[in-house]
Amino acid sequence: MAPEIRRGFIIAALILLVFALLWASRTENIPPADFSLQNGTDPKTIDPHRASGQPESRIIFEIFEGLMRMLPEGDPDPETGLQALSPQPGMAKSYDVSEDGKTYTFHLRDDILWTDGTPVTAHDFAWSWHRMLHPATGCEYGYLINELRLAEAYHKQLLNIGDRVEVELWDRPEDGDPNSDEKGALQHFPRGTIVYGWLREIEKTPEPEFEKNESGEYIQNEDERNSAIAQWKQSWIYRIDVVPTDDADQPQWDGNAESQRFSQSLEICSADQDIQRTHFVLVDFVHNGGAQAIDDKTFVVHLNNSIPYFLNLVAYYPLFPVNKKCIETHGAPLWTKTENIVTNGPFNLDFRRLRNRVRVRRNPDYWAIDRVGLETIDFMSLESQNTALNMYETGQLHWINDLPTSVLEELQKRDDFHSGPKLSIYFYKLNTAVKPLDQVKVRQALSMAINRKQIVEEVTKAGQQPALSVVPPGLAGYRGAEGLPENLEKARELLAESGYPGGRGFPKLTLMYNTSETHRPIAEVIQQQLQNNLNIKIELKNMEWGSFIETVQQEDYQMARYGWVGDYPDPNTFLDLWVSSSPQSNTNWKNPEYDRLIVAAGKEFDSKKRMELLRQAEQILATELPIIPIYFYTSAEMAKPNIEGFAPSAQDLHPLSVLRLRDSSTATKE
Repeated sequence: MAPEIRRGFIIAALILLVFALLWASRTENIPPADFSLQNGTDPKTIDPHRASGQPESRIIFEIFEGLMRMLPEGDPDPETGLQALSPQPGMAKSYDVSEDGKTYTFHLRDDILWTDGTPVTAHDFAWSWHRMLHPATGCEYGYLINELRLAEAYHKQLLNIGDRVEVELWDRPEDGDPNSDEKGALQHFPRGTIVYGWLREIEKTPEPEFEKNESGEYIQNEDERNSAIAQWKQSWIYRIDVVPTDDADQPQWDGNAESQRFSQSLEICSADQDIQRTHFVLVDFVHNGGAQAIDDKTFVVHLNNSIPYFLNLVAYYPLFPVNKKCIETHGAPLWTKTENIVTNGPFNLDFRRLRNRVRVRRNPDYWAIDRVGLETIDFMSLESQNTALNMYETGQLHWINDLPTSVLEELQKRDDFHSGPKLSIYFYKLNTAVKPLDQVKVRQALSMAINRKQIVEEVTKAGQQPALSVVPPGLAGYRGAEGLPENLEKARELLAESGYPGGRGFPKLTLMYNTSETHRPIAEVIQQQLQNNLNIKIELKNMEWGSFIETVQQEDYQMARYGWVGDYPDPNTFLDLWVSSSPQSNTNWKNPEYDRLIVAAGKEFDSKKRMELLRQAEQILATELPIIPIYFYTSAEMAKPNIEGFAPSAQDLHPLSVLRLRDSSTATKE
């Protein structure tokens, strides 16, 4: 061996040794948890109304609980090995549904407590759903309950003359500790004084006009136009008949009102002292919306249309309650710190260590404490597949869910290997505001030049299915859309028709992906395929999870790797992401007919007609391709044989509160 090669090996070994010592130094004083799992990256937040990823949701599902909770139903399927999960009573002991399916009445349990010892009430749910929908919260899942009465209008700030409205005055308290570095980022919801009334008039200045070039395209980009429109809306003056409010903060809707004027603009309010400054003017969701606490134990939900999967939504974490006193005391994000947080789930937050772990501990006041089989759980921040596998083999982890493809074939032969189809898809988002991705034919050419079979057979190797459409197979009563198959000749033809014959003149695009040992090899294969097949150059860019999510949300990207796990077993969970107003889209793609079909499906009571409307919408998506489907996932995970209650599920949900270890005394000492 040449000296320089030998020297390279020595340096590499020393680097690995340093990393191992650093890891050991961070964990040597921490006694092992009863159960430890690979959780990928550090959670970005554990606020149920701000989270959107799996590393966050796994923790939230264990420390919070909603009216309903997803739990195992029966034994795993003997053929697929999949465990069926269903929404079962959580904080609610029972519920009633009206004959038309539009009204749900939930009856809360008597023995449910927050971790500060106070009771969980129906008012907590009403306040939490209100917070989730409030524009200032920035919840990406607000669209989930668009069918809730007034929810969409409240979330999207839609108003009509004559609406009952709430006005938040510009008198919010100081944002926390003035010596804190986080001052200014805090959010107390709602923070200012709230007054109520009827919207009588909106005084508007002339709407901004935008210049177009000879081709009919706007000279300003979409961000500039949106910013100008937002500033224009802030200049509106609202004339509102304000109704009296008593000490209990209950408006007196008796017609006795005083006309007052409000605006968000500091300049307008400074010029006219009779105009009061406001943060928001919104429809009155508190008193007139679809989430109402009748008393401490009764929570009533009013829907515009029946939703067949509504109980699944109620069991999904964005609809979990958060503690009002905790948030108003500490503000966001400080309320989620270990020393501040108040929760209501099977486990309490014990401690967090950055880039290391989140530990939760069994909640002694949980209403179903007898069914919680583990005392402590560690959610380990591990992005390295090899490190996770090594820790699993040495007994430091009990469950890992991101396996190295290099040893996958060998692992599949073992009894502790679990696999099954998942209700999820791997895809690439395309920013259609970026040229030339604004052209449908360009997007079609990119998709048709990708050999998905090569990816699933040579890279991922876990039984994934190539995907040409968006909705995974296997949903009862649904026939998916037909996507565009691989066709190099057609792809080259489409590229030439778009003005790039043979790839000439096509700009280099950047493909972003978050840190993972799987995303890069997939991206490298696609990079090579597009280079060979279309003479298109793709630059790869790896980013840490938090930065990746933020960059995509700000739409500051060209192409981005993404995955989506179905929130509930229905095609809608994959399709309503792409409506024009969805905060989850981030593609700048808009199609009025697609929007119309999704809305129509939401109002269709007949199941067959509803599924057909959704299929038509998916066909538009699979044709215009604001996203490029790559493959449908299968699970590939390892779980220790002494875990009772573990099985893969189609939604990739694993309620940890039901797990038990047959021999907990040796579980972490193998």
